[in-house]
Amino acid sequence: MERRGCGLGCIIAGLGLMLSCVLLPYIISSVYSILAALLQVPAAPSWLWGDWLNTVVGGNDLVYMVFAEGPVCGAAVITLLIIILGLVLILNNLARSPELDEEEVASPDEW
Repeated sequence: MERRGCGLGCIIAGLGLMLSCVLLPYIISSVYSILAALLQVPAAPSWLWGDWLNTVVGGNDLVYMVFAEGPVCGAAVITLLIIILGLVLILNNLARSPELDEEEVASPDEW
């Protein structure tokens, strides 16, 4: 069998990796909030990512919104790419004829 490169597996793995990178701050913040609530820490669970951003950007609302909402927009775009890739693959499989390809047909010598 011949190796044809990464193909679809590498594309989906790359999109999944990009999706996890843009969602990582939110995952960390959620885990922090859940643990603070479960351990009943005296302070109210806060949004760690938002608190950290406030200390970094200060009072600039535009920069805060870009960093706070940018990863969500990135995740949405990557998710749409995954959905579109899935639809293209489904349509490609539906458009394919049910007949066997030439490579799949065994020659009389192989019988």
